[in-house]
Amino acid sequence: MAQGSRSLRFLLVLAVIGLLLCQGDAWRRRRRRRCKSPGQALTGAQTRWDAAFQFECPGSQVIRRVSSVHCNRAEDRVWKFGCGSVPGLPRFDEEFWSGWINDFDGVMNFQCPFDAIITGLRSEHNNGREDRRWNVKCSRKRGMQTYNCALSPYANSLDGDMNYSVSSGYYLRGLHSFHSNKHEDRRYKFNVCKIRL
Repeated sequence: MAQGSRSLRFLLVLAVIGLLLCQGDAWRRRRRRRCKSPGQALTGAQTRWDAAFQFECPGSQVIRRVSSVHCNRAEDRVWKFGCGSVPGLPRFDEEFWSGWINDFDGVMNFQCPFDAIITGLRSEHNNGREDRRWNVKCSRKRGMQTYNCALSPYANSLDGDMNYSVSSGYYLRGLHSFHSNKHEDRRYKFNVCKIRL
């Protein structure tokens, strides 16, 4: 009986040690999966994981660059936007915000109306749906016309980085996107146009 008791204690000690080691390993794996800080994930990031944000270009500038990085732990992206001026345009005559241009998990297919171009973006994240919905700030000058519009290829893969720059002579007019529930991420295309002042 003493031999059986010692064997049982030995097995019990082994089981406890195994549990402790596995828990430590699981904890290390969970810790590794944590998202980097926004600034570490994307140098110059202007947003935070899972947080609402609003970005507007200063003065009469327009959005020229869009960068983002996805984190699977947060199932969200952090964003960085760059602005640039429009030659010959000292100011816009009209600026307005759209309503929500997509539902959570829904398709996005938006163009600024009235030949306007994009000068700001606002977004909020929903943790239950693991998605963002967006508003767009559109700006225009009276008499301004958009022409030679084109839709970019996808600017990112699902869970992949995005570094999109608007081509010289073109301006951002629209956003197109779909959401993948499997990846809990979106792919984005950009509608760009030339403008006549």
